[in-house]
Amino acid sequence: MKLIPIAAAALAASVSIAAAQMPTTTGTPTTPAVPPAGMPGTAESESSVRTQIEASGYQKIRDLTRKSDGSWHAKATKNDVEVAVSVDSTGNVTQVQ
Repeated sequence: MKLIPIAAAALAASVSIAAAQMPTTTGTPTTPAVPPAGMPGTAESESSVRTQIEASGYQKIRDLTRKSDGSWHAKATKNDVEVAVSVDSTGNVTQVQ
């Protein structure tokens, strides 16, 4: 008859461990979708745009210009191939075909 309390205790312990591994909340993330102006991840200044392009794996950035819509365009090298890149106002870098 001692087996039943031991089995119940083992079951309770395993449920507690499983519950501890579950995420505590399923709410929205606390990181803002768009970083504040002037912070890395924005395209407010030429230096921040260069940083974003370099962080995306590009090198030898040249002809960096800002367009009237707030985006930036440049030529850069990745894997020894020169390509055109675009950076939107939130800092997203994309290769232009």
